[in-house]
Amino acid sequence: MSTPRTSTDRIPTDGIPTDRIPVGPQDTYAGLRRDLEIGLRLAPTRATAAVAAKSLAAFLDAEPTVPVRLAGLSVDDSRVLITIAVTLGEISDIKVAGGHSRAAVLLLQRVVDGLAAYDPAFATVPAPTSAEARLAAHVLTRPEHTVESAVRQLARLG
Repeated sequence: MSTPRTSTDRIPTDGIPTDRIPVGPQDTYAGLRRDLEIGLRLAPTRATAAVAAKSLAAFLDAEPTVPVRLAGLSVDDSRVLITIAVTLGEISDIKVAGGHSRAAVLLLQRVVDGLAAYDPAFATVPAPTSAEARLAAHVLTRPEHTVESAVRQLARLG
């Protein structure tokens, strides 16, 4: 039977001396990003996709201080998938329930409650190299496209 650990015991590092574990400059989070993003995906039907995009825009416009980005667009069977990434803030702000992180959580709650008809779900933020992230980036970098026009086009795919 082993003895329980105390707070002064060293955590095993798989044989690597702790002074040799790579840590970036002023990186107290061991390589983790300091900002936390939460993915939220809406899955409206093709027929309601444009309305869902407009409704989502209205919610986001009502809370301009919360950083939100379009993270992904795709089509799945009879649904258009719209994924946004909401930044909750820096880890230090989240730990103390700072004003910015509270505003971001409230925005997520409003979107989930207000757009329940479009099957909102928390989701992984798509990798930047994924097809849905590349499509979202394409829409955002082309002045002739808007999210609404892209959603309309996706809804017509067949």
